[in-house]
Amino acid sequence: MLPAIADGFYNDKPLDELPVGLQGYYENHWQLMGMTTKPLPRDKIKIVYVMCALSSPASRQTIANYSKQDEFTVQEVLDGWQQFLQKQETYRPPRYRFYHESFRDFLHRQDIVQAAGVMLPNISAEIADNMTEGLEL
Repeated sequence: MLPAIADGFYNDKPLDELPVGLQGYYENHWQLMGMTTKPLPRDKIKIVYVMCALSSPASRQTIANYSKQDEFTVQEVLDGWQQFLQKQETYRPPRYRFYHESFRDFLHRQDIVQAAGVMLPNISAEIADNMTEGLEL
């Protein structure tokens, strides 16, 4: 959190409004990622969940395939989340992951996603369908 304060990220917040503890810090990230807007940003929620479910760095195309979002939408979301991601440019195309495992774990928690009004079994089923699409069973 100190680097974010040093970079001026919280300049518009009084000290008593800064998040307390890691949970509060991550909840603040959730809001800054635009995850609490109305109507719920289902595209972003699917992208978050796919990135968490894959658990390893993924390209924009991979994220788009599993989330069933177009690549342009995925890239816009990734660009908007730069401060929360690590972009691994040693790969072609680049791969993305959340900046810390504990943040990924926070995002993947069922109560966090359900609090946003999204049912994980539905998204999990969609991802499973997308992963098996085209496979001969």
